[in-house]
Amino acid sequence: MKLILASASKRRAEILRSCGIKFEAMPSRIKEKFHHRLHPKELVLHNARIKAKAIAQKSKRGIILGCDTLVLFKSRPIGKPKNKEEAAKILKNFSGNKLFVYTGMYLLDLGRKKQSSAVAKTELKVKKIVGDELNRYLSLLGPYDKAGGFSIEGVGSMLFDELKGSYFNVLGLPMNTLAELFKKLDLNILDFINKK
Repeated sequence: MKLILASASKRRAEILRSCGIKFEAMPSRIKEKFHHRLHPKELVLHNARIKAKAIAQKSKRGIILGCDTLVLFKSRPIGKPKNKEEAAKILKNFSGNKLFVYTGMYLLDLGRKKQSSAVAKTELKVKKIVGDELNRYLSLLGPYDKAGGFSIEGVGSMLFDELKGSYFNVLGLPMNTLAELFKKLDLNILDFINKK
């Protein structure tokens, strides 16, 4: 059975590869919904579902995984910054505050017409950024093509005081939650690992 990742995310692909999981990446190219009135859980699940279903229209068999990650700050969803100036504003606001990362996942078994879905949530505390640190971090953090404009890897790891929940959720693919989704479909994620 084939696993199809309905995403262009390099980080999600890297996580799957690091686990030895066989998959094919097929970006959905779907425009994500970004609505302030929807609860973050509803929003990420909706986006994950439409991504998976868009790929389902092009494939006849396989297991399709749709994902969407959202950063929530002071009850407001924060998307990807358009430029360095917007990234600077976001990071300045984050300084010394808590934020939440939600990842919605939708798993679709085309052959058996079964699906399962879940949302993972992680709480992060950003350290207080003082003086010229903001500009220095910004120069080292780019590119800003991630929700919230940051990465928890590399230099980004120095920004966070505390983390409650899944580290891999912050990267965009909470593997333990994904393993549970496979179980809900009577599948074992370990069967998708490429044995060498």
